[in-house]
Amino acid sequence: MAPLGSFRLKNVGRPLDLHAITGPGLSVPDRSTLEGKGEVVVAIRATLPQPSSALLGRDDELAELADLVHRHRVVTITGPGGVGKTRLVTELGRRLESEFPDGAAFVGFADVTDAADFLPALGAALDVKEAEERSVTDGIVALVADREVLLVLDNLEQIVTAAPEVAELAARCPQLRIVVTSRTPLRIAGESLYPLQPLPADDAVALFAARAQALSPDFRVADHTDAVKEICRRLDGLPLALELAAARLRLLGPDGLRDRIDHALELLTTGARDSHERQQTLRATIDWSYSLLDEPEQRVFRRLAVFAGGCTFEDAEAVTGAGTLDELEALVDAALVQANGRLRMLQTIADFAREQLEASGDAAEVASQHARRYAVVAREIRDAVEGTEQLAALERGIREEENLGAALDTLLASARAGDGDALERGLQMSGDLWMYWHIRGKNLTARDYAAAFLQLGADHDPSVGRAGALITAGLGSWMSGEYERSAEEWVEAHTIAEVLRAARELCVADFALALAYMALDPAAGLVSARESFERGREIGYPWGEAIGSTVKGMLEAVAGDEAAAADSFSHALELQERLGDREGAGMSLGGLASLAAHRGDAARAFELYRQALASFEACGDRGEEARILSEMAWTYLESGETTLARRYFFDSVQAHTDIASVRGVGVSLVGLAAAEAVDGRPDRAAQIAAAAELLAQEEGIVVVYSDETPGRELVERARAALSPEDLARANEVGRRLTIEEALDLARADRTAEP
Repeated sequence: MAPLGSFRLKNVGRPLDLHAITGPGLSVPDRSTLEGKGEVVVAIRATLPQPSSALLGRDDELAELADLVHRHRVVTITGPGGVGKTRLVTELGRRLESEFPDGAAFVGFADVTDAADFLPALGAALDVKEAEERSVTDGIVALVADREVLLVLDNLEQIVTAAPEVAELAARCPQLRIVVTSRTPLRIAGESLYPLQPLPADDAVALFAARAQALSPDFRVADHTDAVKEICRRLDGLPLALELAAARLRLLGPDGLRDRIDHALELLTTGARDSHERQQTLRATIDWSYSLLDEPEQRVFRRLAVFAGGCTFEDAEAVTGAGTLDELEALVDAALVQANGRLRMLQTIADFAREQLEASGDAAEVASQHARRYAVVAREIRDAVEGTEQLAALERGIREEENLGAALDTLLASARAGDGDALERGLQMSGDLWMYWHIRGKNLTARDYAAAFLQLGADHDPSVGRAGALITAGLGSWMSGEYERSAEEWVEAHTIAEVLRAARELCVADFALALAYMALDPAAGLVSARESFERGREIGYPWGEAIGSTVKGMLEAVAGDEAAAADSFSHALELQERLGDREGAGMSLGGLASLAAHRGDAARAFELYRQALASFEACGDRGEEARILSEMAWTYLESGETTLARRYFFDSVQAHTDIASVRGVGVSLVGLAAAEAVDGRPDRAAQIAAAAELLAQEEGIVVVYSDETPGRELVERARAALSPEDLARANEVGRRLTIEEALDLARADRTAEP
């Protein structure tokens, strides 16, 4: 079989992986011949930045680099800071993007300073879900696999010791091409180095002139030839230095600019002699630009260094001080800050700003202000997720994840030092981000932060923040299958919220307890769900009323009261659609679909399942997508449509793999075994089931057979159809299969038994 890629076909809800059968006399079509047959779905969504201006003077370099990428697995572009590596590699990625049908991604590491954070940052950028059961490397490899993907990894020099991880990705993904920018080589096998040189004199003048004319349309190089050439020479032809200098042309003029450069460069002549000369020149250029700022502008510039991954104007103003519009505008004009939807600093400029912040003695105060600001942002994200702007809040959270993490780290460090205010803010943030983290599949992150703050506050008085953090910790435990632990955490949260009369936390704790009791004491769970529903309505909290109604419907279905369950799901869905709560609506639609399937109305069930799937896809909850895909597969199987059942079981395997749910993969494998049994292939069914059972045994999973599906019954029926000798052979063969081999067996030609 030869993979052709993923395609979204007409009238088919999910992308399909297309393969061509290979063999003597058979030709494999080129992917390009399939254009017009369906929309190509890439594995990695293109994230190449949009350039704001044309790239000048790099045509030869682009051609040479393209050739290297064609011939080598890893290409590293080296050179001094400010030489233009990022801009060049961005253009390279855009030019090569069409040659990588499975996607091209740009991942920047300017804010990653610890090599241990390389893989987590890369996994986050590629939306690889966290999991205890696998490493981040395995998650990335599972995503890329043998697909034709281009990864552009920018700014690795400060974490060059992560080079072995880059080498491992290249070795395990045969069609992957990696282009790296770094001031130093990675020094790994198969690496092709490309030292990027400063611009030649003529190209440097052309770049300076272009940037100058963009700011001062009347500027003409011919009127100031000598001064411009001298400026370009003294700045070593470094693009960043040239752009910084051009930004001040309006104020100083060419001659004044040339004169000021001499003075600024002298400021760093006593720096470390073992550092690269061009690095000193770039630092001098940045310092010179910094020296042209007045004191309020310098103060704002220094304080912007506290942000990770950029910031909005509102966040910058909150941290650096009110009334900073003029100062920020001056920083943008000086090319010290980029403003393209968000305020950002180039890496070397941010490094310089951090040095200045540390030297000022204000670093601790500014970090504290940053943490306080993002505690407010976390609350705003929660309010919107539970309000009427859920999707916008999720997008905001994604943009601000680095700042939220930095704020939590600051608060945690302060809390460990005995700062009670920081402890309460950290507890509050951990609680406020509970649903954002859950939807994003960051249950481990949620549990770790919540547990850290809860441990520090164990001897403190109960607080609303503690109740919220306990809710977050409990959800992490529940998602890990630790139902007793989640119940304990949620009971404590409920007790605190009740004593402090924290209405919202009390409502959430009620329905959270209902979830825990679903597996432990369904009758008690139904009581908690009703209390959550009623409390939400009483306090004017429609999101809480809706989710309480959804959970109430789940427990009513467990109790066998399907009419009441349908009413609860329908009431919840009405509220959730009004709010724009895609997460809650997906849960309610899934509940209604399950009821329809149970009463034998398959057509209605599939219609509702597809709506639920679309709702979860909209908010990005891959875990819930996996659950719905699995339920759809079982419903198709019970309807006798084994071909469609297989398709959805395979989709479910992929979704569970994305979130590293080993049990989910095992349950889907059992489904594929059941499909083989229904189609009269008991030997193959027994082999696949044996592989699933071994997976469960090796991973410490208690069971991969769900009481809610006929999987066990169908597998046992298939085993009973085999002679003792054939069954023993099938079990032995199955237990030797890897997961991929078991899946291949399920995909194999079904016209004959193996």
